Amino acid sequence: MKISVAQIHPVAGNPLETIAKVAEVSRQAASEGSRLIAFPECLLTGGSFNSREDLEQGAIELDALAPLLAVSAQTGAYIVVGFYERNPETVFNTAALIGPQGIVGLHRKRHLPFMIGDRFTDTPDDWTPPVFDTDIGRIGLAICYEIRFPEVVRTLALEGADIVVLPAAWPEQARMLPDLFSTVRAAENIVYFVAPNRNDLDDGMQFIGMSHIIEPSGKTLVRAGLEDGVYSAEIDLEKARNKSLIREPGVFEIHPFKDRLPDTYRI
Repeated sequence: MKISVAQIHPVAGNPLETIAKVAEVSRQAASEGSRLIAFPECLLTGGSFNSREDLEQGAIELDALAPLLAVSAQTGAYIVVGFYERNPETVFNTAALIGPQGIVGLHRKRHLPFMIGDRFTDTPDDWTPPVFDTDIGRIGLAICYEIRFPEVVRTLALEGADIVVLPAAWPEQARMLPDLFSTVRAAENIVYFVAPNRNDLDDGMQFIGMSHIIEPSGKTLVRAGLEDGVYSAEIDLEKARNKSLIREPGVFEIHPFKDRLPDTYRI
């Protein structure tokens, strides 16, 4: 199965034009066989806001995603994309999983660093692990900073995620995350780890691209540079579903999930 990460420059200050651009890129990727196209964090709205009022004005409502729902319905491909989501009383940093039947699920970021728009963002009151059944496997969602918390991706894996998609907005100062953390999260949880990262300049902050797809062994299947583009890889979900390493039955077996001892962990 072919999946993709997309790096594109948004149309600054114009979410509707950016959504149209994401729709066009998604349609093209789907026509080339991709079943999942993942875009970065806050791509549709930008992320640099200096007050709650600015954030509320820049955020979008879920109805604005209609062009992406149409592309998914027409092509059968799934789309993950990040944005600030405006509701009557709240604003969330949200990643949406869109499928042929509509919005499959939302993840509203809970781990909020004190920077840019996240300073003014609400934390959802209720939370269940954002892992969603689809006809291309079980997909879990996390966002950017949440890669720093091992418990997040482990929870998604325990809920049966085959693929974890983590839309990101990493600048140079966070280079350690795509260089190191993504590989560890994939390997320790035996999941496909998909991290689309921004590559644009947002209010003086330059993001570094490096979007990537990593398989459950920790092997990098594709890693972008800074350029715009769609970067794809073929994956085999059975690699994420076999949580054991058995070199010689009864002699050399490793079962990282079966051998967990949750009662001994103080987390």
